[in-house]
This record gives sequence, C-alpha cells and structure tokens, in this order.
Amino acid sequence: MSTVINTNMASLFAQNSLANAQNNLATSVQRLSSGLRINSAKDDAAGLAISQSMQGQINGTNQSIRNLSDATNLLQTADSSLATIQDMLLRLKQLAVQGYDGSLSATQKLDIVNEMKDLNDEINATAQRTAFNGNKLLSSGAYIDRTNSDMRAGDDLITTAIAMTTTAGTLGAESATSAGTTYDVTISDTFKNKLAGQTFSLSSSGANLTMTGTIDGITTSQTVSINDVVGNGSVATYDETLDFSSFGVSIAISNATVATYATTTGTTIAAAFATKATLGVAGKVGTIDDIRLDGAESGTFVMTEAAGVVTMTGTLNGVLTTEALTLTTVSKNTTKTFEFATFGVKFDIKAYAQDLTATEVGESLVALNQGATVGTVGQLVVNNGGNTTLDFQSGATSSEYISLNTLNVMTGESGSTMGSNSNMTQVGATITGSDAGELGNLGTSDTIATWQTAFKNAESAIDSALDYISTERGIFGSQLNRLSYISTNLTAQSTNLQNSRSAIIDTDFAAETAKLTKGQIMQQAATAMLAQANQMPNVVLSLLK
Repeated sequence: MSTVINTNMASLFAQNSLANAQNNLATSVQRLSSGLRINSAKDDAAGLAISQSMQGQINGTNQSIRNLSDATNLLQTADSSLATIQDMLLRLKQLAVQGYDGSLSATQKLDIVNEMKDLNDEINATAQRTAFNGNKLLSSGAYIDRTNSDMRAGDDLITTAIAMTTTAGTLGAESATSAGTTYDVTISDTFKNKLAGQTFSLSSSGANLTMTGTIDGITTSQTVSINDVVGNGSVATYDETLDFSSFGVSIAISNATVATYATTTGTTIAAAFATKATLGVAGKVGTIDDIRLDGAESGTFVMTEAAGVVTMTGTLNGVLTTEALTLTTVSKNTTKTFEFATFGVKFDIKAYAQDLTATEVGESLVALNQGATVGTVGQLVVNNGGNTTLDFQSGATSSEYISLNTLNVMTGESGSTMGSNSNMTQVGATITGSDAGELGNLGTSDTIATWQTAFKNAESAIDSALDYISTERGIFGSQLNRLSYISTNLTAQSTNLQNSRSAIIDTDFAAETAKLTKGQIMQQAATAMLAQANQMPNVVLSLLK
C-alpha cells in the first residue's frame, strides 16, 4: 500500500466496519427492547406477510371460541327450561293416572283437572320467558302467516293501473321518403312503481333521442341513437328497440320507406318523437316496504277504514281489543311507519312519484289485506311458532359454522300460546279443549267412563310430549358435546397457530443477546481501530524531517 495522506484507506475501512457494527447493534437493541424479531417490513418482508395472515386466523379462531361459548350457554339455558317443562309433564302424567281412579268423585276429578290446567299454563309461561340475548328459545317468534291476498313486504298499495298515457301510436309520414313509423312503449316491472304518475320529456339532437325526468327524487337523463332506415329503392321495413334502461322504458319502433326512395334517417325519426315532447305514465303508487312484528301475539286481526282512520280489532290475552290509528299523508319519495302499538304490528309505507293521502293509504291497506273491494273488511293473520335457526361461526373463516335450532314447545292451538309441534299442542287440547274426549269439556254430570276416557287421552298425549321433550333434550345434549369438542379443537388450533407465529415474529432472546454482545465488542474494536487508523498518516512527518 502506498504511503499517502490525502486518502486514509485504513480509516475508511475502520469507519465502514464501525457503521456496520453500529447498525447490527441497533437492530439487536430494537429486537430486545420490543421482543419482536420483525419490527418493520424491511426486517423480513415474507415473514411479516405470513405472520399477519396467521394473526388473522388466530383472531378468527379465538372469536369463534367465544362464539361457541355463547352457543353453549344458549343451549344450557334452553335445556334447563326443558328440564323444568319435563318435570311438569311428569307431574301431569301422574295426575292423569290419578284421575283414572274410579273411587274419586267428579268434584275431586275437577280439582285434578284444575291443577293440570295450571301446569299447562306454566309450561307455556316457561316457554315464553326462556330467551337468550332476546332470542326466544322455546317459543320461536310470531310471524305473518297469511292474509286473504297473501300480503307481504313490497306489495303494491295503490291499485290504479300503471300504463303509458299512450302506449302505442304512429309518428306519421314524416317526409316524402317515409311511409310512417309506428311505436310501442313498455315499462319493466322493476320501474313501474317509480315512474307512475310522472311525465318525462323527449328531445332530439340529430339522430339522438334524449329522455329526461325524475326517479326516486333524482333527475335522470339518458340518450339513445336511432339508426337510419335504408330502402335501397324499394319498400323496406326496419324494426328497432330504443332501450332507455335508466328509466326501465323500452320503445319498439317499426319504420317503413316509400318504394322509390332510399333512406329515412334516424334524425328524422328522432325529431318526430321530439315533437311529441313528453311521455306520461299513469298511476299513483306506494308499497309496503316491510311488515314488522314487535311482540305481536298470534291471531286474526280485522281491519276497517273510515276517512283515513284504520281500526284493528282482535283478541289479545283472551280480551277483545280494538285500536284506531289515524293515518297521515306519505310524501312522495319517502317512507313512513304506521304502528298499531297495542297489537305490536308496524307497516312501513313508501310513496313514489306522488304523495299518498291518509285515505288512500288506509283504503289500500284494508283492500290489500282482504283482496277485495276498498272500504270493506280486511284481515291480518299472525302465527306463533316455527323453528328459528341460529348460526355460530365455528372456525377461522365464515364458511365454517354450526347451526342450532330453537323450538316452540307451547301447547296452545291459537292465540298467544300457539305452538308448532303437534306433540305439545295435543297436550293443551286434551287438558283445556271442549270437544268430546277432552277434559275441558267434562263436568260433575259426566259418567265415570267418560272421565276415564278423557284422562286416558290426556295420558297418551302427555306420553308423546314426554318422548318429544326427551328427544329434543337429547339433541341439545349431543350439540353441547359437539360444541365442547369444537371448542377444544379450536383452542388447540389457536395455540399451535400462535406458536408458529411466535417462531416467525418473536425475538429469540438467547440468540439475540449473543448478537448484542458480539455487536458491542465489534463496535469497541472498530472504534479502537479507527483511532489507530487516524494516527497512521503521522508516519509521513518522519519522512519530511
């Protein structure tokens, strides 16, 4: 190596080594202080991507474990109530056998029936109050069963015909080259409600025809182009469809040319349409966007209307109840909710292009419910029952879930205690029913044989109910075991995933402290050598003496 003073190569080497040592030392300090091997993407880009994906799986798995804990608690809540109901059925079984005792008087048998009725009432009460986070577990919620016209969300309210003011016509012979253009206008079902009662303007520019109007309160405009009709020196027809898809309007046109002329231009046809200036849609429309039940009891509720007031009548808890609701105008392009609070029924009414008056809404509600003439009697039928499925995610992804069914074990055949399972409703019928062979129909004047037949029928129904409850409890038990296995498996998966992620992202303190010690020694050594290197040019001074 040459002896120079301008470039101290030894010093440069020492500086480079010191910089590397300091960088390595800084990395070790960062990893040891944070506990993470990967503190930024530059530390290990691939490892960071893998670890974040694994963290997503870990989060999903851990939340699924908590979800399944809720599912377990839900099933345990349902099972404990079913156990209580089963105990009451066992007592009913004992009473039914006791009632078969021929030595008892009719009065004593009536006392037994009264206790059986009380137990039947308590079965229904237990089912109704068994809930988890607002979800009915043994009396799955009320629903709209039917009306005379099968009412459902989205049905038309106002039944005025929806049609173009002129659905078909002719534009006439617009020029010497044209024998005439005929057209036919149709509206898609999707847009009928939105366009009813409105007028849309037509304008042309060359062969372009533009339609402009308002849909759902938003001004809309769309332009379509009309082709020329080429006659080639003879009579020719040309069919074309103008699709104003933004409006749901389709105009089918048929053009004909005079034999001695060649062409009818799209400009001519567009201008002819524009001279009509507007396109009108008849009708006045609103819809039931939704029918919501909020604590509604089952039953048939009759509705009548008079001057914008709808009256609903029906039996609630055994009491004939009436509620009158004064309706108000529904402004165009808005939705308004009308609630029969006593009955727990809400109607969401939406008006489209025009306001709907209170009378129009009221008359249409009644007419729709009965599917007949406005102004007579309509009805809303609400059923209680029907199983509800509750889904719980049981894995890291949304495609992994377990479904649990709630029940309806109430024993009524109508009203607020309406059940959905015949094994349970038969119990209620045999105890409270007033038909032949049912306990509710008997009195002190009935014969011993009649009483024994009724108690025998009740016992048979109770046996079937006990079998049903036992089966359902068995299903809940197997589901609880299944949930336990799933939770155990998910816990193991979460542990293994976290272990794998730790191997990628966490600091190995044993290895990193060794690197720290090495870095400290290298930094000290590099610093010392840099000091020595900086003194080396002093040798040149001896040569200058």
